[in-house]
Amino acid sequence: MALIGSSVSVHATSKEDLLKEQQEVESRLQETERSQNQTSEKLVLTKQERKEAQARLDEVNSRLDDLASKIADQQAAVSVAKAELAIVSRAVSQTESKLRTQEKLIGDRLRSVQRDGDVKYIEVLLDAKDFGDLISRFSTVSEIIKQDDGILQTYQTNVKQLTEQRSEQELVLGQLKKEQRKLLILQARIITESDIKRTLVVQLNSQVKQLQQEQFSKEEEAAILADQQRLISQELEALRAAELRAQQEAKERAEAARQAAEEAARAAAEEQRRAEQEAAQKKRQPTDSRPAPAAEAETKQPTTDQVPTDTAETVAKPFLLPVTGYVSSPFGPRNNPLTGKSERHTGIDLVNAKGTPIKAAAGGIVLRAGSATGYGNVVMITHLIEGKVWTTVYGHLDAVSVKAGQTVMPGEIVGKLGSTGWSTGPHLHFEIHRGEWAVGQPNAVDPAPYIL
Repeated sequence: MALIGSSVSVHATSKEDLLKEQQEVESRLQETERSQNQTSEKLVLTKQERKEAQARLDEVNSRLDDLASKIADQQAAVSVAKAELAIVSRAVSQTESKLRTQEKLIGDRLRSVQRDGDVKYIEVLLDAKDFGDLISRFSTVSEIIKQDDGILQTYQTNVKQLTEQRSEQELVLGQLKKEQRKLLILQARIITESDIKRTLVVQLNSQVKQLQQEQFSKEEEAAILADQQRLISQELEALRAAELRAQQEAKERAEAARQAAEEAARAAAEEQRRAEQEAAQKKRQPTDSRPAPAAEAETKQPTTDQVPTDTAETVAKPFLLPVTGYVSSPFGPRNNPLTGKSERHTGIDLVNAKGTPIKAAAGGIVLRAGSATGYGNVVMITHLIEGKVWTTVYGHLDAVSVKAGQTVMPGEIVGKLGSTGWSTGPHLHFEIHRGEWAVGQPNAVDPAPYIL
């Protein structure tokens, strides 16, 4: 299947051009495959690094979970200790209150005895009937005093015990709070460590995604280059077949000319033989004075087939405008509207309504029809014009109307204008490449000078 130019003949020199293009495509395809392998290896290593980082993050998070459980237990213990300390503190307060009350009563009674004497005690002693009764009554009073003293000692002992218990409880609580602070500090450190590892995992996820996108782009580029290689090989096969046919036709014409020459030579020899026979016969007839008729010389000129030669038609502007509209972004340097970064715009952007038909800028073979990174829905067409390979690209299409390998004529509809891929609004991104499409678009030229 030969490539179709814009009504321009293919010269014999196009074979050399195609061979050169084929070598360049093969070289670029090999470079793309090497780059793809490197990207794949880097992707594998990055995925492994991400897996290890995720495992470390999981381990840190597991430690955080365990620590959170310990902190919760510690907080519960602190709460229990606080509650127990509150109970002991209340008991100490109550006992101290009772002790102070009892001390006040006994103190008041002793001060009364010291100041005025205790009337009750004196009455008890004076009412004694005899000395024995006095001793008995005195013993009773002593017992009462001893009992008061015992009550006081008991209260003091209880206060001392409760105070010691409260001190111990405060010590326990202080130790628990200290341990809790240590756990909280450790938790803060582990959270920081977790954040660092989580950030690393996020970065590795981003790298994996970027490498996967790069790998996908490399696969697309390799597929496009392989398609171009196939089309050029088909064209070379067509040229070789044409050369073989031309050689066969030349051989057949040469053979026909040779046979015609041999036939003419045989006819001339036969004519000469007849002339010689007639001359000899006239010599044997002397009475015949008539001059011998002159031999008619029959000259035959062999006819030769004229091989038509194709002449190159210089086409200054071999491409049609694929769609009408104003140019929102010309070819050349610009700031990317999506990223804001400076870049080389490898085509022109033609703005029109979504769904507007897009036409083939020249006749050729559809190299690619479908989605591609950045381009969105895209059609790529390879052309052979004046023995030279050209490639046109129609990007951000809303719909595609052709298939890869299909032959299209100039002006044939290949899709509809849209805003797919890396696009900020409905427009056609149109590229012209002098030669094959290559990674990085090094062959892209400004379409403006080449469009009718």
